[in-house]
Amino acid sequence: MSTQDRRSGFTVPLRAAQYVRMSTDHQQCSPIFQRQAIAEYAAAHNIRIVRDYEDAGISGLTLRERPALIQLLVDVENPARKFSVILVYDVSRWGRFQDIDEAAFYEYTCRRAGVKVIYVAEPFEDDASPTTCVMKALKRAMAGEFSREISRKVFLGHCVNVQRGYHSGGPPGYGLQRVLVDAQSGSRRPLAPYQYKNLQTDRVILAPGPPHETALVRKMFEWYAVRGTTATDVARRLNDFGICNGVGRPWMPRNILQILRNEKYVGTNVYSRTSSKLDAAWEQLPAEEWIRVAGAFDPVVGNQIFSAVQRKLARSRHIPSRDDILSGLRRVIEKAGNLNQATLRRYRSAPSVERIMREFGSLYEAYEAVGYTPHLNPERSRNRHVERRTELSMADVAAEELRSRGHEVKFEKHTNVMCLDNTLRLQLVVRSSWLIRGHSPYWIARWPDCFAIDFLVYARIERADPDLLDFHLFPRGSLTPGAYTVIHRNGVSRFEDFCHPDLKSVVELSDVVPLEVLGRASRADA
Repeated sequence: MSTQDRRSGFTVPLRAAQYVRMSTDHQQCSPIFQRQAIAEYAAAHNIRIVRDYEDAGISGLTLRERPALIQLLVDVENPARKFSVILVYDVSRWGRFQDIDEAAFYEYTCRRAGVKVIYVAEPFEDDASPTTCVMKALKRAMAGEFSREISRKVFLGHCVNVQRGYHSGGPPGYGLQRVLVDAQSGSRRPLAPYQYKNLQTDRVILAPGPPHETALVRKMFEWYAVRGTTATDVARRLNDFGICNGVGRPWMPRNILQILRNEKYVGTNVYSRTSSKLDAAWEQLPAEEWIRVAGAFDPVVGNQIFSAVQRKLARSRHIPSRDDILSGLRRVIEKAGNLNQATLRRYRSAPSVERIMREFGSLYEAYEAVGYTPHLNPERSRNRHVERRTELSMADVAAEELRSRGHEVKFEKHTNVMCLDNTLRLQLVVRSSWLIRGHSPYWIARWPDCFAIDFLVYARIERADPDLLDFHLFPRGSLTPGAYTVIHRNGVSRFEDFCHPDLKSVVELSDVVPLEVLGRASRADA
């Protein structure tokens, strides 16, 4: 292959780029072997190689992690490129894409830009005949099937090792350690973090870790199962003692739950809980598809206490129905004689305050449903009902206006949080005044500390009067989370800069300004 220079009349070799890829599943196609075959083809066809692209040790399943091929496709679209041909060893080196149309698309992208892709080791001719097209499609399908077959074999190999009691990979977990088993002598030695086996015939198993860690794991199970503590209580207790987790950080409740739920602490080897074959997205597999091997290694805790913990975890994960919540409230009334947040939190068998508010919208609604009259100041109770009705009315008006402007609006009744376009979170609250010695009204606000918001929309009303006086729009950072802050007192707002006469500021806050408008504004200011 060559071209003829119009001015000199001499034959000029075609300029080409070579693409080389090697993955660990095909060692015989080493970069040296591919370069040699490409060089022989180039010499036989009067082609000069001017650019080199190589992806070494990279799978051909996707384009995402192949920087050399990505750069090649970018350079192809550049009119100043120095080549008009791409030389590749074979179709599988171009890629083992699971969708054969993807491999064809990248080749077509090159051909559309005036660059031809040649597979030097393939038997078909370099043309666009029907036979060549069919052969290329067949080769691409075979390349993709090769990866699927390798994936199946690797998975089955892992399953066999797991059934034999060997560790399938990953960190051992707190209270456990990895132990290397020599296949020849059967000798064992612990592996430190970031140490791995050197020989393929060696195997790795799990075993109980240092005594102080295994003793602490047993205490976690005992505290949770016998003493009635929660994962949060266990984490707080360990942190109070100054005990860190396996990576030297404070304990979090999720760390405790990961230990309490894991069957490896009773010596059960569990594999294939999640799957991500052929670079697909990770997915959680059903429990019946997991591979479990009981007694694979020495347990850290006994089966009896582990089963007790699992039963308690199952009860905590159960989502009670409306009838279950009402039954739980009636049992609390029989035991305590009254209902309030402190009483509900004291009885662990009672429905949680958060679940009640999520189901009924407020505790007062649940009290009415169960037929309970709270022992509160009647005036304060009436004020709270007015506040709640006004909050819902304000939320309806704001949501209707925002939806008319094209926004997606979601409102959570149990938290009074309005989410706009899955991005901006506003809490809408309405509060009446408190009185000092029966007069001198003042208003207080509280920034929530148990969930995240971006703005607090605080509306003031008079006692038992649904008419709104004004609004305060507080951004994150303006109030201390969890603390009660005086907003208005003695007729004076202490946050005058945040005060607004209506909800117009909230609507304006949700508007999105296009970037080109900002660009024009900045140029005009300049």
